[in-house]
Formats: sequence, C-alpha cells, structure tokens
Amino acid sequence: MSNPLTSPLPLESRLVERVWGGTRLISAGGDTSKKIGEAWVIGEDNHVSGGPHAGQTLAELTKQFPAELLGTRASGTRFPLLIKLLDCADWLSVQVHPDDAQAHALEGEGHLGKTEAWQVLDADAGAQIIAGIQEGTSQDTLNTAILAGKVMDHVAYAPVQAGDTFMIHAGTVHALGPGVFLYEVQQTSDLTYRIYDWDRPAAAGRTLHLEKSAEVSRPWPAPAPPLSPTGDAVQELTRCNYFVLERLNSKGGTLESDTAGQTFHVLTVTVGEAQVEAGGETWRLGQFESLLLPAAVGAYQLSGDFEMLRSSLPD
Repeated sequence: MSNPLTSPLPLESRLVERVWGGTRLISAGGDTSKKIGEAWVIGEDNHVSGGPHAGQTLAELTKQFPAELLGTRASGTRFPLLIKLLDCADWLSVQVHPDDAQAHALEGEGHLGKTEAWQVLDADAGAQIIAGIQEGTSQDTLNTAILAGKVMDHVAYAPVQAGDTFMIHAGTVHALGPGVFLYEVQQTSDLTYRIYDWDRPAAAGRTLHLEKSAEVSRPWPAPAPPLSPTGDAVQELTRCNYFVLERLNSKGGTLESDTAGQTFHVLTVTVGEAQVEAGGETWRLGQFESLLLPAAVGAYQLSGDFEMLRSSLPD
C-alpha cells in the first residue's frame, strides 16, 4: 500500500462498560441502563472509520507506515499513546501502574508501563480524587499498609474542578472519584494493579494485586497544584518522557500549526466546534470528537470558537 498518510485519520471510539461508569458517554437515545465508564478514542486497537484506510486498526497502520504516522521523535512500530474519556459515577479502585522496567520484569516481554495525565473536563461540587501518598510516609510503611489492606490510612485526597491537570507517573497510588469526567492520555498499556476496591466482590473479575502493588508503589506526595489557564492560544499543560499535553483555544480566530514530520497530533475538542484544514481536506469536530493527524500531514489550520486538547510526542 503506497498511501503516505498525508491526511487526517478519523477513528471509531470504543465504549467500555465499567462497574463505576455513568451515562455521559452514552449518545442521545442510547441505553442509559449501561454503565459506560470509558470511551477509548485513540489507540492501537481503534479502527479507521473513513478514507483509504477505513477498517484498518491503528496498530496495523503504524506497522505499515511508522515514519509517516509516528514521526522522527518516535521509536518502534507501536502506536505509543492511548487516549480515553472517563465518566466516573462511583469510585474507581485505588490502584497503581508499573513503569516500563517493572512491567517487563513482572509481566514479561512486550508489556509496557503506564504513566498518564488527566485533564478534568467537568466535576460535581465536592468531587475528589486520590493522587499520591501523605507526606512523611516511608516506603516500608507504604508496603506494609498495602499488604495489610490498610493503604487508605495513607492516601492523599485532592479536590478537583474543571480545567485541572494531573500528571500521574508510574508508581503513583491513585483513584478517580464520583462526579469526575475527564480526558486521559497515557502510554499504550492497560496494566493496572488494584490495591483497594471499596469492598466490591473480587469474584466479579476485580481481583486485588497486593504483592505486585507493593513492589511498584512509591510514597510520592500528591502532584503539584494544577496550572491556571493563561488565556494563551496554546498552553502547555504537562509533559513527560512519553507525551506532551496542550490546551488550544480560539474565539473565532485561526491557529496555524505543523506536525513537521516530527510527531503525530491528536486533537480532541472539549468546548465548542472546530474546523480542521489539513492535507487538502476539511474536517469539523464537535464537542468530545477527536482526530488523529499523522506526522506526515505537515502544516494545518484550526478555526472556530473552541477549546481543544492536543497530545503529541515530546522532543
């Protein structure tokens, strides 16, 4: 196949039921009896929904066109990020993710760790998360508490509101609370170790992983307070070795940007509607819709009255 991926790629979202899920991700007229916790919007298992590559998965395209899709900042032939929308009507399990070396050691070759970032899109009054461990807690104390089922004596709670950004490095004990709706960008991994699950029955496929959790958890304090919006057209929210997350906004004007062959750009509208002109094509994105721009797309233009999030690879 010779198509060099110079046009945007629309992908089909995957809705995932979770015991803690809500109804915000269910489209109008949908079955509201289901608890939809996650929409996997960009990831290697998502299928292209239109154009010359319709029906192919992002994993297949990445193997066929690694340079054109991923860009010069990437290594390997796997799509390196997974992007989700999460709707939390109840507490998620208190959990932790390994880093790359730990994932390989504990789960075997081919497994990746999981560092992630959260951008809060909406939150009920009084909504909270768990992120990190109370300051002064030693590694030995944390390990003992995890193995004894007493980690809740040491976790750090944080209030959340729309616009907050949290970086959750591998090793951070964390959980999302009720009333939180957010965007999550993470490494391509679904490797999660549960520490505490609010006394839900383990027989429902929600086993705890106490020994592995103790091995990978670190007594890190809560992440730094979220940045305040600057009002700039492009504001970097957070970055790490795996991704950069930015907030873009336009009040009816036009933003010019360029993948420059260096990295793909994932665009997700969070407020309003945006028009994307790229690769000789024009796309309209409504609220919570996403579009993947391969690295080979090059220069592109955004217009409209919108706020959006953009994820890409760091330089």
